[in-house]
Amino acid sequence: MDKICIRRLEVFAFHGVYEEEERLGQKFYITAELELDTRTAGLTDDLRASVNYGDICRELTGLMQKKRHKLIEAAAEDMALYLLEKYTQVQKVTVELEKPGAPVPYPLETLMVHIERSRHRAYLSIGSNLGDRRMNLAAAVQLLAAQPDVWVKKQSPLYETVPYGYVEQPVFLNGCLEIETLRSPQELLVLLHEIEKKLGRTRDIHWGPRTVDLDIIFMITVSLIHRISISLIWIWPTENLF
Repeated sequence: MDKICIRRLEVFAFHGVYEEEERLGQKFYITAELELDTRTAGLTDDLRASVNYGDICRELTGLMQKKRHKLIEAAAEDMALYLLEKYTQVQKVTVELEKPGAPVPYPLETLMVHIERSRHRAYLSIGSNLGDRRMNLAAAVQLLAAQPDVWVKKQSPLYETVPYGYVEQPVFLNGCLEIETLRSPQELLVLLHEIEKKLGRTRDIHWGPRTVDLDIIFMITVSLIHRISISLIWIWPTENLF
């Protein structure tokens, strides 16, 4: 995958745990790598086929200065999610946020958080066999699509299927969804359970009747990497080098 890189964008902002950091502010450096297909932009020389890195610099600066965080981890997360939510052609972002003036009583060059976030494709099964089944499924899809980090790409036709396991219950109406999401598999599962509960799902009988049933069938994901690093400058006595 191609990359567009912004290296060490300097921003003065107010993030930190200590009161002095929130009051006085300090300098930060932002490095952002955006992974996307730039072939069309390269062949056509058309900016509309890529992303405008001038706009991105302005937007990241605004994010850093508008909202204050105690942790640079939270500030980096905000920037990564913003880029993936706004620029739909970007499949993955890497954000490094440096805090060279961190109040640490040790000889360090910089303190930095490094995160990688990406879009994931998931395939879901949806089903209902209580109440107005079509309305239940439509409500579930609507609640999914209302999430800022979930995009419903395709929906299959709905089919009636007989129950399995516990058979003394009404016939199901089932279908499938293809979605894109910024959530991890665990986070997506939590969301699906929240939607089920909101629409009246109860778990009284194993394989029993339900107003709505949402399951992850398959998910294509990239491992999320979390890394915090500190670059140290250390002067070794020359007599200890050999």
